[in-house]
This record gives sequence, C-alpha cells and structure tokens, in this order.
Amino acid sequence: MIHVMASSIIPASVPSVWRLVRDFGTLGRWLPGVKSCEIEGNEPGDRVGAIRCVEMEDVGLIREQLLALSDVDHAVTFSIVESALPIRNYRSTISLLAITASDGTFIQWRGQFEASPEHAASMEARIPTQIYQPAFDRLAEILASDATSS
Repeated sequence: MIHVMASSIIPASVPSVWRLVRDFGTLGRWLPGVKSCEIEGNEPGDRVGAIRCVEMEDVGLIREQLLALSDVDHAVTFSIVESALPIRNYRSTISLLAITASDGTFIQWRGQFEASPEHAASMEARIPTQIYQPAFDRLAEILASDATSS
C-alpha cells in the first residue's frame, strides 16, 4: 500500500473552510482541473454512501464514494470506485484542525492506494503535489476572495 499526504495552512477559520470541504458534491468548486462534479441519484452531498462523478480535464471520469463525514472532527473520508488512473483501492481523508494562535486552519489530505510497479512512483509523486496541494491553494484563494468581498 502506498501512503501519500499533503498539508497546508489556510488563513481562514475552520468553519469557513469546512463549509467548502464538507459537501461531497462541490469538489469542482475548489479542486483545479474539474470539468464537472455531480452526486448520482440526486443524493445530498453529505449522505454517507453517496457517489459523486467527477470529470477531470486530464484523466476523464472518476467515481468516488463518501465513506465518512464528521462535523465534530471536521473530516471527510472517501474512496475511488472507478477511475482511469493507474491505481486501485484508493481511500483518502481530508481533515481540518484549528490553529488557535491565528484563527487559521491546518488542512491535511491523506491517501492510500495500490499501484503497479511501473506506475507507483509517478502516482506517489503526482497525487500530493498535483492534486492535494493545488486544492489547498484554491481553497485559500476562494476564502481570501470571500473575505475581501464581504
């Protein structure tokens, strides 16, 4: 099993960041490269078991299932159920922690998956740097823009 992780500090409160992250169906708002993102069967975006279809610009369709959502722990866990990516048994958790000294948010995205030997190193490098970190950067941009417009 390959384990990957990225983390960042977002200069916004946990409730502000959580409002964007908790809805499983709004990934397209804050993950760069998403062409579309919809929850199958008109399920709510916070129902455990919901499946979202994410169309990515570079890899096509990815179907993911919401496995856990905690408003207490500010964490969301999901798995990939179908993808053109050369990985299998992908599962990840995005979690938020308050930074009390600055009213900021520590965000962490952990993932684990299996991959064939010819794809393992490239996917291990790609996921945290080309998926997780750009998502954190976009979240920070959105929240900074929201703060200046209010």
